[in-house]
Amino acid sequence: MANEVRIICLLLTISNGFCQTSDDAKNLFTELFINKSYNKQVRPISDQYDAILVTVDFELSSIHEHDEVAEKIAVAGYLDVIWWDEQLVWDRAAYNDIYDMLVLQDTIWKPDIVLKNGFYKFEELGGSFYYVLVKHDGRISWYPYHVFESQCSMDVTFYPFDEQTCHIIFTIWTYRYYEVEIHPDSKLGLGGYIENNIWAMTSTSVQTKRILGSSEIVFTINLRRKPTYYIVNIILPLTFLGILNSLVLIIPADAGEKMSYSVTVFLSFAVFLTMITVQLPVNSESTSILSIYIVVQLSYCILVLVVNSFQLRIHHRNECNEKSKVFVIAVKLQRRICCWRNKIHSDTHEKGRINVEHGRAIENAFPKMNHTEDAIKWRDVSSAIDFFAFWILMGTDLMITLLIFIYISVN
Repeated sequence: MANEVRIICLLLTISNGFCQTSDDAKNLFTELFINKSYNKQVRPISDQYDAILVTVDFELSSIHEHDEVAEKIAVAGYLDVIWWDEQLVWDRAAYNDIYDMLVLQDTIWKPDIVLKNGFYKFEELGGSFYYVLVKHDGRISWYPYHVFESQCSMDVTFYPFDEQTCHIIFTIWTYRYYEVEIHPDSKLGLGGYIENNIWAMTSTSVQTKRILGSSEIVFTINLRRKPTYYIVNIILPLTFLGILNSLVLIIPADAGEKMSYSVTVFLSFAVFLTMITVQLPVNSESTSILSIYIVVQLSYCILVLVVNSFQLRIHHRNECNEKSKVFVIAVKLQRRICCWRNKIHSDTHEKGRINVEHGRAIENAFPKMNHTEDAIKWRDVSSAIDFFAFWILMGTDLMITLLIFIYISVN
């Protein structure tokens, strides 16, 4: 029983010895900031010829906004700023083992770190309600949270398969590098990073350097656009419109809808060009290949309108007008191609049947035209123009589309 009493008394003694009261904290604050005449205008280092090393770590939380038109990026996160203040050192034993304390950031000296490439104006980090953590050995920890809006030049050449590199630059604005210098071991943390819906982060880097006598740190973020949305809502509709643009050439001239069809497709491309232009920055140094592709498609639309106008005029031309050799050759070439295609189709179905009826079938399939059937009419000429224009435009359009999007996706 006596031993148990001794143990309880010992525990109470230890507990009372480490109990920190408000008086202890007040005495410590009075000693540091009043008795020692703390002055936040003076750099807190004994030898004023030495530089204060400041560690600036950036904990990135999310990409808040990436504005291509304004060439701006807004990221949310906080800085982990650490330095040593030689005026804020105390003996733990003298103050009931107080290990650290919190003070308002405006109470002590702190480095004047600013966002150098900010989009709007210089702003003080943190705020009057922010606290800093002061440890007994003079180690100061400051965690200013902010939504940092900085400039970010855009290269939209390969939009929407583009990759962008953005720099977030912090600098010591007033002090020279021999007075306050950023530690080269500063880093960028992604422990609490939330993935963005449009941009995927590929890599990051940190670099410290001296510019115009000041120390600064550059946090580099490499981003890659997620193209799924743009493929579904822009690229595929553009491809389908390109196919529809060529299909106007297989509509019969007597249908009366060829011109209205062509104009509708042309206006659709114009709308898409407007949509994409709104999403891209006004920049003459880099032009999106996708915008060039739409302009090419608009050129195809204009070409189809010209061909249709010419073809409709020929279709309704008087048969008394003489036909030039070019038109005659075009009609004959079209007939040869069609006959060759029909012959291949007939040979495929009649293979293995070698008899008299086979010869008659071939003869019936390809009857010799009399003088009346050989006569070429203007509607034959217009049909030949539609035939060759369709295959030429369709083939070149598909080839250009494949080459452009393969080039964009690869690069």
